[in-house]
Amino acid sequence: MSKRISKMLFSKERVELGLVDDFESEFEKIIDKDLKIGQTLISALGKAENKYKTLINEYISVVKIGEKAEVAAKDLGVDLPNTFKNKIASANAGIKEAQNLINKIGQLYSQF
Repeated sequence: MSKRISKMLFSKERVELGLVDDFESEFEKIIDKDLKIGQTLISALGKAENKYKTLINEYISVVKIGEKAEVAAKDLGVDLPNTFKNKIASANAGIKEAQNLINKIGQLYSQF
């Protein structure tokens, strides 16, 4: 085989190997970005889940206070305003909504 043909073959192989190296390098960069996005999302989901759990506890506390107020008002023969009763209902709805969001967060976790 002549030197010219062997140089052409070697040059072609070098170009092809260069493309493989370029691909590998770019692929690793993309995988790193993908992992970082996933880690950021998982971290944010965890923080949101904890905040919703805290929120549920706060709602439960305020509902208990509201229910005590309803019992006390009833014992006194006084009817609490509808706005007060609506706030208790809203707090109960907030508990359910926060629990639904926690469940959805759990579903997102299962995607990873």
